[in-house]
Amino acid sequence: MSDRDCELTFGYEATRTLRLSIVGRFVPLLAFALVSCQQLSWDQYMEAAAFAYQDQACTEAEEMYLAAEAHAHAFPPDDPRLAFTLGNLANFYHSQARDEEAEPLFREALNRLQRVDGPDSPRVARFVADLAIFYTAIDRPEDAEPLYLRALDTLEWELGPYHRDVIVLRTALAGFYQTERRYAEADPLYREVLAILRSSDDADPDQLLTVLDEYAALLRAARMPSNELHAAAHDGRLADLAAELRKKDCLLYTSDAAD
Repeated sequence: MSDRDCELTFGYEATRTLRLSIVGRFVPLLAFALVSCQQLSWDQYMEAAAFAYQDQACTEAEEMYLAAEAHAHAFPPDDPRLAFTLGNLANFYHSQARDEEAEPLFREALNRLQRVDGPDSPRVARFVADLAIFYTAIDRPEDAEPLYLRALDTLEWELGPYHRDVIVLRTALAGFYQTERRYAEADPLYREVLAILRSSDDADPDQLLTVLDEYAALLRAARMPSNELHAAAHDGRLADLAAELRKKDCLLYTSDAAD
């Protein structure tokens, strides 16, 4: 199985949108029927779990993930599929607000993947970023921040500052700081992302709009007198960004976002 296959497997529900046809919706039922008469492969269990989750058949999804986990325990120690299975199961439990069950699975999945790849691989870094997002969601910023920083440091070193994953993660870290009202730390991250996106010929306009919208929210929030940032200077910068994006014929910004 390739690296890319593994990336798609981990975080299946959160990162992959499945357009299910009428035939596709029968896949989980077919898989469950087959379980009673034959052993499915790991891939089939994982696919059935993903389809069941998409259909909100949560009991069946959990059963398929657990079956995939049992299957993956038979793989050699250097096979990453058990780690990916545990990561998917953790994501599933998190989606069901079963975070006490999710956290140890996230940790075990990360530890297993580190033993396979080493601590500084891009694949491990993406896993670390997912764990940071998990801790952010359950309001544990003290656990989330070092994971964001570790993941960003690794991905930037391995992939370069202009890689899409690095841009997405840098934006996520900026959003984390903004949520924590650490505006002086969020500001340069947003500016770095916007500078990269503006200089790219193939930047995604939707991503550009999203980042600009988040940055505008930061500037509005930073107008409090006690804040270190200078709102007037930032407002000018935001107006310049909006004007440049309009030149690219992107439907950008409502006037209140740049006020």
